[in-house]
Amino acid sequence: MPLRVNEKEFKLLRDFVEKECGVLLGDEKAYLIENRLSKLATENGCRSFGEFYMRLSKSPRTDKLRERVVDAITTHETLWLRDGHPFKILHDRILPEYQEAIQNREQNGIRIWSAACATGQEPYSIAMTALDYYRKIGLAENVCSGQINILATDVSAGILSAAEAGRYDAHAITRGLPAAHLDRYFRKRDNQWMIDDQVKRMVTFRQFNLKDPVAGIMGPFDIIFLRNVVIYFSEAFKKTLFARVAGLLNSGGYLFLGAGETVGGYSEAYDLLEHEGTIFYRIKS
Repeated sequence: MPLRVNEKEFKLLRDFVEKECGVLLGDEKAYLIENRLSKLATENGCRSFGEFYMRLSKSPRTDKLRERVVDAITTHETLWLRDGHPFKILHDRILPEYQEAIQNREQNGIRIWSAACATGQEPYSIAMTALDYYRKIGLAENVCSGQINILATDVSAGILSAAEAGRYDAHAITRGLPAAHLDRYFRKRDNQWMIDDQVKRMVTFRQFNLKDPVAGIMGPFDIIFLRNVVIYFSEAFKKTLFARVAGLLNSGGYLFLGAGETVGGYSEAYDLLEHEGTIFYRIKS
């Protein structure tokens, strides 16, 4: 039976989670604390969430228990080519623009950051989209992998290990993945699907907490995918994060957010763009 959290305990743990990873739990989210942290609390010998908070608050920043709390609370929901439109924009509009710049020797390659990448579907979808585009214009796969570098980050080390393995079960593989992509970029082994090495070598995975200073991330970038994670942050942290992201984008660089997310009211560093009904952003010159 899960532990029950009282109002005081909830507020303490809510503030702890926000400080650790930026996720803000509303007052109606007490059930998340109970459902996702009860087992962790009892495993650590705590008879109440009050005891569990004291255990956490006295632990050093390097304590793995802190990481396990963040991992338990954060949402890792994801699917292939999520929402579709950002990847179509990437294929039809942005990659042609950058490929022209490469051909004109105005730049050497394209750097992309997939933030909060969860189990890897987003960065691998980006890589597959790029490979599709390069094939379309008659360039070899090794040219694509040589020109495009994708950094994928997440706060959870466990989730990143799964992403880096590139191994998916029947449920995960069917969520949004077109049959043509399954045939082209995956191979089946022991009732699981393994993503091909040509896709994997385009992506570098690193653990990174969006609350941490961006000096710890490898920038700058031409394109940043910061999708379906900003919605969980406080108003104040959204402003901080968008300012940090602006500093990581090259001149003319692009930012993609989730369908329910916006920079409006948080930053004036971006121009709003629209393509076939989909909103995305470009850093102002």
